[in-house]
Amino acid sequence: NLTLVLSLNNIKSIEPGAFAGIHLAELALRSAFESSMMQTSLQGLAGLQVSRLIVGVFNDDDREQDFEKGLLDGLCQVQMEEFVLICLGDFEDDTDTLFDCVGNVSTIRLVDLGLEQISQVPVGSKVKQLECKKCGFDDVPAMKLSLFKELRVLRITKNRSLKTFEQKFEGLSNLEVIDLSENRLTFSRCCSRQFRNCPNLKHLNLSFNSYIRLTGDFNNVENLLYLDLQHTTLFGPGSYPVFLSLQRLIYLDISHTKTEVKFQCTFCGLNS
Repeated sequence: NLTLVLSLNNIKSIEPGAFAGIHLAELALRSAFESSMMQTSLQGLAGLQVSRLIVGVFNDDDREQDFEKGLLDGLCQVQMEEFVLICLGDFEDDTDTLFDCVGNVSTIRLVDLGLEQISQVPVGSKVKQLECKKCGFDDVPAMKLSLFKELRVLRITKNRSLKTFEQKFEGLSNLEVIDLSENRLTFSRCCSRQFRNCPNLKHLNLSFNSYIRLTGDFNNVENLLYLDLQHTTLFGPGSYPVFLSLQRLIYLDISHTKTEVKFQCTFCGLNS
């Protein structure tokens, strides 16, 4: 259960095989490498088994690191359960190597990255939990994310540029949790249109966004148990029974949504 923190060093290289056969609970490598030495050094991790691997920089570090093609190639020979990539700058137009060597990791967290689109998803990816926090999306990248067929939990939060939700999630039969809170989303026709063939979706968090129009069409997400819309301006609730099909819902938060209840059947259908 050893945790090894090598952050804030000035590592010039890691000898090949230096970590072979080593088991760690966590290895932290933030702002650990000389400029331009990250890609070469990561190749020295071959043979490592680690529960959580953290790679990146600190946002106040002068050693900026952009994502270049092949940056994470050295991780193909590392066995890990969780991978955290944090505080990288610009991504090249071709970012298709981002998931090449971490596509079979159970949990991936992408934090404070200059990532404007989701990279190519490897066929047969085993990712079950994916978090994209403080990235550069302007539209919810639902089409690419729908290629993570084993995905159970998805969190896309605190993306200041994320304002639209035009794409659709489709065919994610294992998906149970989606957290899209603390963005700047504005969209209408929530929520069947955005989720196709996602029958096990139970938790949907759209709180702290800009403006959402609820039409009452929840047919594709009728198994929802938890719906959080707090601090998002809503249109629909209070005027007609938009929650009628959510028979199984046990938690609903529409506080601070500028909802004015004018209709006596506002909460009809919420029998649970």
